[in-house]
Amino acid sequence: MKNISKWFFSRAAALVTIPALAVVFVSVPLAAGDKIVDHPDQLKFQELKYQPPQPEKFRHLLKCGATAYIIENPEVPIFEVTVLVRTGSTYEPVAKAGLADMTGYLMRNGGVEGMTARELDERLAFLAGEISVNISDTRGSIRLFCLSKDIDESLALLKKVLRYPVFDPDALERYRTDILSELSQRNASTSDIEEREWAFLMYGDHPCTIPFRRTEQSLRAITRDDLIAFHEKYFFPKNFIFAVSGDFKTEAVLTSLNNLLSDWPDRQLQLPSIPDQIPDPQPGVYMIKKDDVNQSRISVGHLGVKRDIPDQYALMVMNDILGGGGFSSQIVRRVRSDEGLAYNVGSAFDRPVLYPGTFRAWFQTKHATAAFGSRLIVDEIKRIRTEKCEPEIVSNAKAGFISNVVNPFSSKNSIVNTFADDRYTGRPDDYWQKYTKNMEAVTPDDILAVAQKYLHPDKLVYLIVGNPDEVKQGSDKHPERFSDFGNITILPLRNPMTLEAR
Repeated sequence: MKNISKWFFSRAAALVTIPALAVVFVSVPLAAGDKIVDHPDQLKFQELKYQPPQPEKFRHLLKCGATAYIIENPEVPIFEVTVLVRTGSTYEPVAKAGLADMTGYLMRNGGVEGMTARELDERLAFLAGEISVNISDTRGSIRLFCLSKDIDESLALLKKVLRYPVFDPDALERYRTDILSELSQRNASTSDIEEREWAFLMYGDHPCTIPFRRTEQSLRAITRDDLIAFHEKYFFPKNFIFAVSGDFKTEAVLTSLNNLLSDWPDRQLQLPSIPDQIPDPQPGVYMIKKDDVNQSRISVGHLGVKRDIPDQYALMVMNDILGGGGFSSQIVRRVRSDEGLAYNVGSAFDRPVLYPGTFRAWFQTKHATAAFGSRLIVDEIKRIRTEKCEPEIVSNAKAGFISNVVNPFSSKNSIVNTFADDRYTGRPDDYWQKYTKNMEAVTPDDILAVAQKYLHPDKLVYLIVGNPDEVKQGSDKHPERFSDFGNITILPLRNPMTLEAR
């Protein structure tokens, strides 16, 4: 499940920054008296200190009350706009699950005032431009890309998409047919089954599971009037946050944005409440019967925490050491490197903003070794709760996060999108300014403390998507059986169109 924009840094992500850092390093001139070393291990570099930019420098308040983050980039002749809209499928009625996605798609592909969808496509193609609309679980995102010479016309087209979609009935029926066809295949992928059933086990009927509760009945219940009402409820100027970059003058863009939003009636946003108190799911082993696969997907975990908690930095480092840090993390070493059970293995604390996320460790392996691999994961969860990590391990993990602080600001467009995202999710203005200091302050004692506080071996839920008979038999080479972990519940594979057990 996707969630409100989150920055998850991992050791693997550090690979992205290696070329950039290399440029920084090689550009530092040799000091007087320096000599060529015999081995690269002997190279010494000046300490790299990166200070993220401050959001106030780019933030502007439009006449309508909307916020815009704007940055000039004369190096390339392009213009990029992202509009964030506080909406999402989490807020739609369960009886019409799929409404938000359908609204977003048809805003762009269902025609606009004075133009069919095909005419809009052709005009954008002529301008070498692009407009996309996406409404996910907790946000809407509209993006415009064009050449800087076409800013005025492209913004006029963006306004039509934002304000004047016509939701053509024929386009609605075509899209409904496409979505129903996709729905019929949603049991084909074990990863899709795992994601859906994990959400149901963790959250039950919480609104965050609405994106997974689309059925044929809910999709057929959606009418054109529903699309119009959903659009009218959420798409108005004060509910927008803009991120704008490109080859322009800021004052000119501010004028254009104010014109874009002028004479557009405002209203008060009324969001349905999202509960942030969620009961713990019943611990135990849950098996989804999927007989036509030769491997099982296994998730092990429990409910977690929301994003902005005081322990967030220590929690990030702890999970990096446990299973989020690639080949150097404990779970990956045990399950993949030492035992060779799985290619894809790891752990994560998913930390949404509106409600608690989950802690989840995962891997995929042969049915017979599913219980053995799960035991290895549980052992590592227990170990990090009882054994203090070596200072060097903690330092290396922190260095990975600190080096990646440049990623959200790697381009002019990234800068304004990062700050727009922070505004949307309510991060304080000084979050990135204090990020490195807060990360550097994490100690091995902090790692042990958060592991004991946020990892709960007694509350673990085990989800296995595979062949239950073979999974329960286990392996002749290993004594572990899933009956060792708790009561086993066999869950039938749901009907893809109704979600009813079959």
